[in-house]
This record gives sequence, structure tokens and C-alpha cells, in this order.
Amino acid sequence: MGSSMAANNAEWLDSVLTMEALRQIVVVDLACGMLSRRFLELASGKMLYNDKYHWLLIEDYTLHVGAGVRQREQQQQQQQLHLTDTAMATDGNRETDELQPIENLMETLNFYMNTELTLAKRAPQDASYLLYDVWSPGRNYGGDVNITKIGNFTLTDGMQLQSWFRTTSTLLRRLDMKHAQVRCMAVVTDKNMTGSLLHYLTHTSGYMDTMNRFNFNLLMVVRDMFNWTFVLSKTSSWGYLKNGRYDGMIGALIRNETDIGGAPIFYWLERHKWIDASGQSWSSRPCFIFRHPRSTQKDRIVFLQPFTDDVWMLILVCGVFTVLILWLLTTIEGKLNPQQGAALIKPKGGAPQHHQQQQQQQVEARPVSHVSLVSLELQPVEGRCWQRCFARLRNYIRRRKALATVSNRQGLFMESVLFFVGIICQQGLGFSTNFMSGRTIVITSLLFSFCIFQFYSASIVGTLLMEKPKTIRTLKDLVQSSLKVGVEDVLYNRDYFLNTKDPVSMEIYAKKITQVPTNKEIEAPSAVPDGGQGQPSTPEDADGASSGASAKAYRDIVHSHEVGAHAKENAATNWMDPETGLQRVKNERFAFHMDVAVAYKTIADTFSERDICDLTEISMFPPQKTVAISQKNSPMRKVISYGWRRITETGIFAYHYNVWHTAKPPCVKKIETSDLHVDMDTVSSALMILLISYGITIFVLIIEILYSKWHTRIGIKFN
Repeated sequence: MGSSMAANNAEWLDSVLTMEALRQIVVVDLACGMLSRRFLELASGKMLYNDKYHWLLIEDYTLHVGAGVRQREQQQQQQQLHLTDTAMATDGNRETDELQPIENLMETLNFYMNTELTLAKRAPQDASYLLYDVWSPGRNYGGDVNITKIGNFTLTDGMQLQSWFRTTSTLLRRLDMKHAQVRCMAVVTDKNMTGSLLHYLTHTSGYMDTMNRFNFNLLMVVRDMFNWTFVLSKTSSWGYLKNGRYDGMIGALIRNETDIGGAPIFYWLERHKWIDASGQSWSSRPCFIFRHPRSTQKDRIVFLQPFTDDVWMLILVCGVFTVLILWLLTTIEGKLNPQQGAALIKPKGGAPQHHQQQQQQQVEARPVSHVSLVSLELQPVEGRCWQRCFARLRNYIRRRKALATVSNRQGLFMESVLFFVGIICQQGLGFSTNFMSGRTIVITSLLFSFCIFQFYSASIVGTLLMEKPKTIRTLKDLVQSSLKVGVEDVLYNRDYFLNTKDPVSMEIYAKKITQVPTNKEIEAPSAVPDGGQGQPSTPEDADGASSGASAKAYRDIVHSHEVGAHAKENAATNWMDPETGLQRVKNERFAFHMDVAVAYKTIADTFSERDICDLTEISMFPPQKTVAISQKNSPMRKVISYGWRRITETGIFAYHYNVWHTAKPPCVKKIETSDLHVDMDTVSSALMILLISYGITIFVLIIEILYSKWHTRIGIKFN
């Protein structure tokens, strides 16, 4: 064992019990008296009675002396120094005097659930050892030392263990912790919690702290399995770094203020060296939930959607050919049959008597008009430049006046254009033609428009009945949309924005969640001057400096909002509780970021079937797995890990998961009268065309009035 000075040196103990292998065997001779007991106390102070060391405590070396160890003579010399009566009294009470001190010492040592310690006591009847298994739930948990006989050892028969010990594992032999008191800290984010903490954590109603209450209920199953009790406490944070130290539940575990964590955490690399994970717990999937708008930017041209671009081009080409052919036919008809040229345009329903008389008078007056146009006196174009221009203008006005009296029109171009627009819109014919060729093109155009209109109207109705296309699919689309955005006011969301490097997440935070300074306020300073000229050395350096400075400015802003003096006090922020956020999702064009397991319960209770079918989800970061935790190198880690695997194997984990994790409400699609309603966004394109036509009409009317006045003034002047 070494000298007494070395036994009292903690550094010596560390050098002896090195962690070179996963498990090591430590053999202690209790016959060494105080040295052995001081060694055991020193190991207890360093918490070495764990699953990394197997301890064997031997009461004395009597059997080993019989096998040839040179200590028997020394023991006989010491016994001869005492009186015979004293020696006889010592022999009669040897078992009691030697057993009681080691038991009393063990009551003061730090044994745990994972302690692997065997006590070998010499049997008083024969040369053999009785073997005992020693463990304890833990002095810090209020547990007592358990000493259980597991077998014996002799030089002739060797080690003989009882069957129940050989066929069971360590934890299965220690399922009864005898109501040991384990400190458990739960995370409660509900500021309006009422009643006792135990009732809040075990009650299944409500939507707050679902993840934390799910984990605690699983711990209660493990508690009942090993028969311990909880000493509950609560905090409002899972544990995040602030000023170089962890707060909340993780900080309490590090400072030994609690033994296990009642809430699961996201297991990050920086947390690994401070805590131990015992098993996978809740599966968290936070995302943006919103009702996708029924009319997006693409729906604003809904009247063009039934046909593709090539179909619209084909209809336009057919319209041009139809107009040209009708114009040609009416022109030829007017020349070949001039007596009926004025009859090409007729009022619908037939011409009245006075209209026929007016046409007859125009036909009779037509030769006179031609004669007057031929015999028109025109001023000769001669002289200087300004005289020639003046003569041309005067002759033009005289011709216009003469032509105004002529009612014979050769060709109807504008009427042909209006005819094609009318048949496309299922309107009647505004003029008639006497030629069979003209009637043929009119009939074929009407049949063409009828077919086109059937396809068009059917597609419009089908568009109202079918599911609207969802154009907001990514986080970038959400940033560029007109939807407002809110985030659940929970610590892991704030920590994400504080540490994220994703540019889209930073953009959505700056534009839609919290108002940040403008670009001028976060404008990057210029790079290091090159040669004292005050210009960046290269464009790449300038871009790098700009992006780096902008990122740093963003970090400063977010840090001020999330952990600074303005945390949770900025009126421009959109941090809110789940109830308020989901209510805005239901009634507004609003996207809210929260865990779907919590949201689904409220959605199923308050949303209509149509609202449920309109829901869309977009993740800002991947789904996160959480774990149950305990202190670093805690003896409770294996207890919780074993219990966690057992409740998973037996289906208890799945049962609680179904109780606390509400499934997504199904979308039951059915046609309702409201589905056929057309909103303002859908018909806005038609209204815009009508309003634009109003403006164009008024503008053209003003031009026509001005032209008429100018023409009248010029005519009076030259006459």
C-alpha cells in the first residue's frame, strides 16, 4: 500500500488509479488498519466508487498466510506480547470487532448505484471467505448502504456465486433505491402558471411547455421503476452561455444545485463537456405556419391562365387574318356593287322607314357629290416655299370638306376589328355582307369563337374548383412575400437568431421580425487605404470588408435586442405567445414560427377545415432531437439510460409521445359555395383594364375636341 505519507497524498492516488483502461480492479487489504481506511476515505472523496473501477476489499490475509505468505510469524510475535486473557477475549470477539468497524466506515463512504465493490470477509468456521455486494443509492440522495451476500470463496472449490447474482445485471439487482431523494429541475416558460409545480408538469391540458412536460412524465416512469422520489425545482431557461457561464438548468447541473434535468435540451457540441446525455427525448420541429394566400402574384393574370402563350398567339394570328379578309371582302363588295355599299352597315333588328329614306336620298345624291368633287377649284401650288405650303394646306381643307359630303365607303377595317372582338366575346354581328364569301368567313369565325369560349370558360370554372398553387415554398419566398411574420417568444428561437450565420434567416429577422437600422447605419467602413489614397486595395477586399462589417453590425443589433437593455421591450418586434400567434394566422395574412406539435392541438380545436387545408409549413432550421440530461459523470446517468431503454422497448415512450405530440389535423376537402366566390385580387386585372380604357378614352376625346376646334378655326381663317 505504500507509506502513510504517500497514502495521504491525493496526487499519489491519482498516479496509482490512472484511467488507462475502461475498467480497473483495485484490491485493498483491510488488515492494514488505519492506512487502508484512510485510503478508502480518500477514494470516496474523489468519487472513485463508480463503474470505472472494480473494488475488492479483503478482510485479512489468513488464507494467504497459509499459502506461504511471510506474515504469519509477525502476527504470532505480536500475539505473544499480550496477556493470555487478553488474547482469549480478542479471539472470542474477533468477528464482531472486525466487522462492525468496516460497516460503520462504509456508512460514511460515497457509494452509488453504479458502484462495483465486493467485500470478502473471512468465515470464522473454516478457511474460506464470504463475499458481499456493497452499493448505495447515494449519500447525497439520502440512501443507505446495502450489503448483500452473493457467495463464498475457498482455496479448494474456488469462487461460488449465487445464481441470481450471476444471471442479472448490476442495475437489475438494484431496482429498489428505497425512496432516495433525487433533485430534479424542470424548465417552465409559462409566466402564468398556477397551482403546484407537480400538477402543472403532469397535467395534459394546455399547450405551454409541452416538450418539458413530456420529458418529466417519462422521468416519472423511470422513478417508479427504481423507487426514488423527486425534490422538484424550476427555472425559466434550459441553459445558455451568458458572460462565459451557463444559466438555467445546465448551470444548476454544473454547480451541483440539482442532480438531473427535468426538461430535454438540444445536445450541442459545446454542451457535451459539461453534461451527460441519458437518452433521446422529444423530437422538435419548429417551422413557420401560415395560411397560404389563395391569390398570389400569379393569380393577378387569372384571365390569361386558361390558355398557354402559344394558344394566345395562335388566336391573335387568327384574328389578324380574319380582320384582313373581312376588310378585303367589304372593299371588293363596295367596288363591285356600289349601289349597295352603304347597306353594309345596318342597325340590329332591321332599318326603320326613315333610315331607308335617308339611305335612298344619299344614293341619289352620290353622283352630285362626285361631280362636285371633280369640279372642285383648287389653288395652284406655286411661288415660294411658304406660298406652296399655304396652297397645299388650303387645298387639303377643301378636299376634306368635299369628302365629308360623300357617304360611300370602300372597305370597313374598323368594323372588321370590332367584329372579331365581338365574336370572341360572344356578341352579335354589327354589319352584314351580301357576298357568300363574306358570310362564309363570318360563320367559321363564329364557330371558332364558340369552341374557344367553351374551353376558356370551363378552364376558368376549373381554376376556381381546383387547389390553388402554392408559390411560397422556401424561406426566401416567405421573405419576399407580403405576409407578416411572428416568432414564438422562447429562448431557443432567440438564441438561434443570436448565433445564426444563415443570410436568409438574418434577412427575415431584420425585415419582418425586428426593425433594424437602415443600410446607412450598418454601412461598412472603407477598407484599409492603399498607399494612403483611401481606396480599398482590391474589389474582393472591399466586398469582404463590407460583408464582414454588415454581419458584425447585425450581431450587435441582435445582441442588443435579445440580451441587452432592449430585450423583449422593442415595440417593433413580433415576438409573441403561441395563442396570439395562431390567432393571427387564422384571421390575417400572417406566418408564425413555433413547434408544430404544440400548434397542431390549437389548430385542430379552433381552425376550420378550409383553414386547415390552406396551411403551409416552412422550416427555418432542420428538426432538432433533444436528450434527457444529468450531471457530468453522474451515477444516475446509467439508471436513467436503462430506464429510458426499457420504456422505449415496452411502448411507454410511444404512448406518451402520442399523448403529448398532437398529430397534424387531416385536410378534408369538400366543395363549398365559398370556394366558388371570386375575390377582388382575382378580378383586379379586369378592373385595371377597364380603368386604363377609361383613361385612354378621355385622353383621345380631349385630342379629338382640340383637333375639331383647330380644324374649324383653320377653315374659317382660310375661307
